Amino acid sequence: MNEIFESNRNFKMWAYTVSHSSLILRSEMKYPDQDDSENYQYNIDLEFLTVQYINIPSSFKTLRIREITEKELPQEIDRDLLMYGMKTFELQTNGNKYYIISGSLLIAKNVWYNEDRIFNYNANLKHDEIIFSTN
Repeated sequence: MNEIFESNRNFKMWAYTVSHSSLILRSEMKYPDQDDSENYQYNIDLEFLTVQYINIPSSFKTLRIREITEKELPQEIDRDLLMYGMKTFELQTNGNKYYIISGSLLIAKNVWYNEDRIFNYNANLKHDEIIFSTN
């Protein structure tokens, strides 16, 4: 079991691009005039690349992520999805467990207001801080 990330912030499924097999979950920043903005001065993006399997809700009230082994993977998930060095990420919220199988995960902070890497692959967007990367 490899603990990766834990947060009490809300996260939403922000974007999925079939052509790039990319998934972004985001906890949005808030503007200074919004309630609780001091705790949300930046976005937190979870970028899953080379996604092979997704079984998650569209939003999370809290989030805990760990990388799990094949032995820990639920029986109903096809083991063939783990070929080519894929990693399995278990996402937990409110006592429930969900799974994403992908080639990599990047967790980063940014203050992008109108930009998204998922829609601007050529824009050379840079995160302000990398929290975690499997690369």
